[in-house]
Amino acid sequence: MNAPSYSEALEIAIDRSYDINLDMLRSRNLHLDTYNDYLVGTYPPLKAMGELNSEQLLTQVASSIDLYFHIPFCHQYCTFCHFAKEINPSSERVERYLAALNKEMSWSEAALDGRAIETAFFGGGTPSYLANHQLKSLFDMINKRFDLSKSEVSFELHPSLVKHADAADRVSTLLRGGVNRFVLGVQTLDQNILRILNRGHGAEEVTQTVKLLNEMGVENLSLDLMYGLPEQTLRSWYDSLIGLLDMGIEKFNIFPLMFKSTDPIAGQLARGRYQFAPAKERIIMHFMAEHILTRLGYRHGPIFYWTKRPQPHSVQQRRKYDSWNDNNLVPFGVGGFGYMSQCQFYNEADLDRYLAKVEAGEKPVWKGVELSQDDLMRRTLMFALRSSGVLLSRFEREFGVPLEQCFGRELEILREAGLVCIVSG
Repeated sequence: MNAPSYSEALEIAIDRSYDINLDMLRSRNLHLDTYNDYLVGTYPPLKAMGELNSEQLLTQVASSIDLYFHIPFCHQYCTFCHFAKEINPSSERVERYLAALNKEMSWSEAALDGRAIETAFFGGGTPSYLANHQLKSLFDMINKRFDLSKSEVSFELHPSLVKHADAADRVSTLLRGGVNRFVLGVQTLDQNILRILNRGHGAEEVTQTVKLLNEMGVENLSLDLMYGLPEQTLRSWYDSLIGLLDMGIEKFNIFPLMFKSTDPIAGQLARGRYQFAPAKERIIMHFMAEHILTRLGYRHGPIFYWTKRPQPHSVQQRRKYDSWNDNNLVPFGVGGFGYMSQCQFYNEADLDRYLAKVEAGEKPVWKGVELSQDDLMRRTLMFALRSSGVLLSRFEREFGVPLEQCFGRELEILREAGLVCIVSG
């Protein structure tokens, strides 16, 4: 591997960072302080949602759909995590949850019948927390209801998986169940930072997990890597990326640490407990990764995604950001969010409330909203800008109005700030 040296990557990144005028962006409210630096993955956001009749979600189900399964169990509480989770539950609690998942799936069974399932994603929490027999039960119940044989099926793994004697058996169960894409949450190879994050694994477990997956014939593996972490330096950021590249990793999800006020790490930032990279340094970290990966032949996909392979980083990400509202994301499990029948919604985020609703025979919708035409246009623009961009002619054809007529002022501000490029013709 002929990777750029640290000094080269740093010099190029610093030069690139001067293209980003932070003072100007702040003056136009285009850059928030670090504490508010959180990228929303749904629209409208949760605070704009209210009561929603769950039956409304089944009225206009798309012909092709994506599934999401949330497994909310973990061995430890990572300081940056804001997703629904429960730490080290009893086996009875896990079995009860799996039974609830099975029951929740029956709610939409008739409406989803005959739909093509493009992708299925298992997230958390820590999906690999489940014991081998629980994984078998999970996939048995899913494969009885859904045909995943032609789907991209993604499963999130935690590097601590290799600490279990039956790690290989669990991976075998996943492969037999239909999983054909794995996502490994690494975040960093810096031992001190992993300790601060309370990740429950070290760099050695990452190496062992990658080795195990390679030995078992896994060909589609993506690693999560974060910058802007507590006590992270430009050098440790470089070393983590190079260390993973040395393992032969061909797909990455590389993203900045994002804060929510309820996360422990947000409290650490507010109290000044650890040193966090300021905005300028985070930008330099971004450009360091961009220079290194581009030099080594990687292609940039939707916003945070990189791949060295000719095919897209993942079908799931392509559909999420480039589908223009014509796909449905169907969530199962506590805290899952979805988009169905032009409604954005969240399942109950509290596990006890989720269980109570499902066991009572109800769809566990917590909050939601039906999107207006204006919402749909905004959702399209925001999601597409995070990926391959917006084709002006398609927007006008889709919504019956030119993009500039709807968002001319906003686009001009972004163009003047150098954040978008508008090309006619």
